[in-house]
Amino acid sequence: MTRLPVRLAALLCAVSIAPGAALAHTSYLLPKFFAGNTEKMVTVESAFGEKFFRPEVPVDASDYHVILPDGSRGSFQSITPLKQMVVLESALDAEGTYRFTTGVRLGRVGKSALVGGKWQPVHGEVPKDAAQVRTSQTETVADAYVSKKQPTRAPVDVAIGRLRIQPVTHPSELYLDTPFTLNVLFDGKPMAAQELELDRGGADYEEAVSHRQVRTDAQGKAVIKFDRPGTYVLMTRHRAEAPAGSGTDERSYTTSLTFQVEE
Repeated sequence: MTRLPVRLAALLCAVSIAPGAALAHTSYLLPKFFAGNTEKMVTVESAFGEKFFRPEVPVDASDYHVILPDGSRGSFQSITPLKQMVVLESALDAEGTYRFTTGVRLGRVGKSALVGGKWQPVHGEVPKDAAQVRTSQTETVADAYVSKKQPTRAPVDVAIGRLRIQPVTHPSELYLDTPFTLNVLFDGKPMAAQELELDRGGADYEEAVSHRQVRTDAQGKAVIKFDRPGTYVLMTRHRAEAPAGSGTDERSYTTSLTFQVEE
């Protein structure tokens, strides 16, 4: 896989290691269609972007794979890294739902220092007046679903990564009159009051940017209603202690889901 351009990689790393900071660029997967009938193949775009769907740099994941309609693991037929995106191709041999995923992608390791009561990224030497220093690494997962003729549930329920957006409503059955019900889980446990960000693609062509925040309830559930059809990206982030033996103090987790809402 290609590496991220140095300047943008540094930006992503610097923002992600500062506790409490928001990371502007989000990884996403964008299939060329979300519902098929007789198609034998689908192409999927994978990139980091600040606006959707405007690719900026490719997602250099090492575990791209497909969850097949029966819930088993499959492979992309081709994975082609370009300068601004990765282009993936998958066969659609069987009827049902295909889940396309980056898998768990680990990013660069960085340091942050607590100086004057505020965390700041460290580039080079640690400030002498730093009260505390922590190491951090990003962990991202991006998913999208395509259903051929009819949706199947098995791919939706496969667990990938620690931070999960777990759809209750099937992602291939979202309409203006069908709210999207989902759970947010971390290590399999519901996350109460967890914030998610929702963006609609093609915002450059709208008078007002389609962006909003949603929070889960006390049981980790969120219900999202839509007033416009289109392609959306749902994203959530969480910072937590890194797993034992991972080599860093903490990890910054980001999970995204791309889906389509029809009229």
